[in-house]
Amino acid sequence: MTMEGNDFLGEETSHYVDRYERMLRSKGREFFEPEAIELIADHYISHDKLKKALEVVLFGLDMYPNHIGLWIKKAEVHIYAEKFEKALIELEKAELYEPFNPDILLLKGEVHVAMNRMDEAELCFEKALQHGDDRNDLLFEIGFIYQDYDYFAQAAYWFEFLIQESKLDQAYYEAAGCYDLIGNYQKAADLLNELINRDPYNATAWYNLGLMQSKLNKPQDAIESFDLCLAIEEDFSIANFNKANCLVELDRFEEALEVYAEVVKAEGGDSITFCNMGGCYERLGNNLAAREHYKKASKINPNLAEAWFGMGLSYDRENYPKEALQYFRRAVLLEPEHAEYLLVLAEIEYRLGDTREADILYQRLCDLDPGMMEAWLDRSYAAYQEKDLLLAIQYLNEALSYDGLCHQYYYRLCAYHYENGELQTALQCLTAALKLNPADVFLLFNFKPDLAQDPAIRYTIESFGDSSQI
Repeated sequence: MTMEGNDFLGEETSHYVDRYERMLRSKGREFFEPEAIELIADHYISHDKLKKALEVVLFGLDMYPNHIGLWIKKAEVHIYAEKFEKALIELEKAELYEPFNPDILLLKGEVHVAMNRMDEAELCFEKALQHGDDRNDLLFEIGFIYQDYDYFAQAAYWFEFLIQESKLDQAYYEAAGCYDLIGNYQKAADLLNELINRDPYNATAWYNLGLMQSKLNKPQDAIESFDLCLAIEEDFSIANFNKANCLVELDRFEEALEVYAEVVKAEGGDSITFCNMGGCYERLGNNLAAREHYKKASKINPNLAEAWFGMGLSYDRENYPKEALQYFRRAVLLEPEHAEYLLVLAEIEYRLGDTREADILYQRLCDLDPGMMEAWLDRSYAAYQEKDLLLAIQYLNEALSYDGLCHQYYYRLCAYHYENGELQTALQCLTAALKLNPADVFLLFNFKPDLAQDPAIRYTIESFGDSSQI
């Protein structure tokens, strides 16, 4: 079998590592070339054994105290260990001997980026560009350094600089990826369009453009981009998957199912695809088919909470709450801080008569997300159903301490206080609700229709100039 260059390098490194570790076990001392020491250090770095990497570099420096390559390797180990000041000491020592070495300058610039010294980093990078042989590679390296430390705007600047000089496809992708990560999807789309104008048959560019258009809430444009990607490269299954997702956004569920089926045929189907298909069948009202696909998803990935939750919904919609309960519990077990799952589980626990467990869940939910209106309203309604008006009122007053501008709370409190015989307080709550959102006064009558007959309630609403909903 022919051995590729990288395979040979890997075998050579393994040979040196084995020999070095045998030496350590025997407590002897052997001779290694500096390049071998660097390869052994790289091996330990790649396996996140930074202590061993530093030890082998120090071993090498004991034999070659003035070897600049080992000083640089020592600095690299310090960088990986986030000991940036120590790395800088080694690099500045090396720079005294090789002031125009681009590798030293790049590493020094990286240290400054890690320490948020951007002006110093820029000086190092500019100097490296002046003295390096392959300008394109250096520009990529600079961009990647900023990426590694999550400075995506700066990384995008350098990748765009590279685009101006080289028009390399990879530079477009890297720059667009940076803009994607900082949420500037339009800028990413503009760059991809620029690449497509240069190379209209670039399937990857069309695919990435579709992703950006989807994030810009332009699903129809995204579908067209995915279609063009597939016209160029028909086996681009991930484009089909994302096209189906866009069809779902447009409520074109039957079309989406057809496209997901193509993905399954091409790729064999994964848990997310089957789960998405279950969601389509759910929206189409086909609970049996939805459940079948959610089950397929859960068999492939038993830790996919969305699949278990979907199965629960399919049973609940068929009026089998007891069967649904176990699936909702499994979903919450897998994602204990998922607000929607907690809310639905609390509601079904209450419906099945376990009011104590329901209240525990509501408490968890309100602690987790104090601004979640549905949780407070459902919790107060559960107390109301248990004939505990004071507790229902208490819950909504607590909710108002987190969101005092929620008109839904005031409309519900109006009904509670009215039923509790506190007409003036009910009218005060009604007035507060009407000031915030008079158009939603129907919420009051949906909850308690007989209030429409009360003269004081009618008068208060009419004073806001709208009696059409009474």
